Amino acid sequence: MSFWSLKNTLTVEQRRIFVETAKEREGKAPLSDKKYTTRDFGNIYRMIYQKKQSSRQQIAEQLGISLPTVTQNLKLLNESGLICKGGVFQSTGGRKANSFQFVPDARYALGIDITQNHLSIVLINLNLDLIDSRRMRRAFEDTGSYYQSLAAEVEAFLKERDLDMEKLLGVGISLPAIIEEDQKTISYATVIQISGSIYEHIRTYLPYPFLLFNDASSAGLAESWLLKSSNPIVYLLLSNSVGGSLTIEGKIFKGVNARASEFGHMCIVPHGKRCYCGCYGCLDAYCSAKNLSDFTDGNLEVFFDKLSSGNLGYRRIFDEYMDELAVAVNNLRMCYDCDVILGGTVGSHMAEYIKQFRRKAAALNPFETSGDYIKSCHYRTEASAVGAAAHYIHQFIESL
Repeated sequence: MSFWSLKNTLTVEQRRIFVETAKEREGKAPLSDKKYTTRDFGNIYRMIYQKKQSSRQQIAEQLGISLPTVTQNLKLLNESGLICKGGVFQSTGGRKANSFQFVPDARYALGIDITQNHLSIVLINLNLDLIDSRRMRRAFEDTGSYYQSLAAEVEAFLKERDLDMEKLLGVGISLPAIIEEDQKTISYATVIQISGSIYEHIRTYLPYPFLLFNDASSAGLAESWLLKSSNPIVYLLLSNSVGGSLTIEGKIFKGVNARASEFGHMCIVPHGKRCYCGCYGCLDAYCSAKNLSDFTDGNLEVFFDKLSSGNLGYRRIFDEYMDELAVAVNNLRMCYDCDVILGGTVGSHMAEYIKQFRRKAAALNPFETSGDYIKSCHYRTEASAVGAAAHYIHQFIESL
């Protein structure tokens, strides 16, 4: 029996130690521990990763290193399974150059999104491709039985895919909460009641490396990385609560107190509806998914089914919803002058109505007549989990 096949016979703590030390015990220490992991090794890999494929000559010229050094490191990267040969480039005369490309499935990361009523699990590779996902209705409870069931779902998810555990980098967990810099401590949470010791509770049952992330920030990162844009991007999360993020050059702007982009608590109607935070007129009070799903017994899918069928009553409700949302989106455009992505459970349905909504927002803008800066999200319900998992992908790439 191989060392890795012993995994399921161990206790949670033994399995944690197992995951952290197995590679070393088998003589397969992490790449960062190997003597050949030099700056050139990492720089060459990152160049291939960013460009998708490169030749020896291109690498040598762009990075300013000798061809023998490039060749040696390419050999090591190939032996490690991180790159492979990808054919040849078109020749302009003389010998055709071999191309090298990164192997997307050389590593994986797992993402978990915990919401008030659902649990989502995703698996992504180095290319941030969504390999598989699972979403289930599961009411959140800050109890040992909930965290135990979460760990059991993760184990079942991984077992079904027969994943090589040596390739799993870690697990990112997104939550509707403000997370401290250590990515382990909750500093503020009202959407779901989370204790400050949630990290330790989960650690009791989950035997893999993991960290905690804000749901809206994670979703914003997932969408912005997908666009591969260096421009600032605002992500507006429209789910059972309203949140958001501002991404600048691929990084989240957190603000002085890590409370930047709490768009759900912008006041759009002074002295308006009471928000769950205790204030009045907040965007959340008008544009959370509950403002729509409450008309269909809490089922948002049913609401949009009735809307798309042409029901005039639901059309009026949604029209009023978009009016309120347009005020907020126009304010964001005035503040940041960048694209705004509509995400979350409501945002995942906006593609069909995006032209109408753009017209509403543009009518409020004194500087432009087009609302093309408003985008519907790419991911439907997986964005937060994908963004949380992507932390481990980027950490791995930068660590080489």
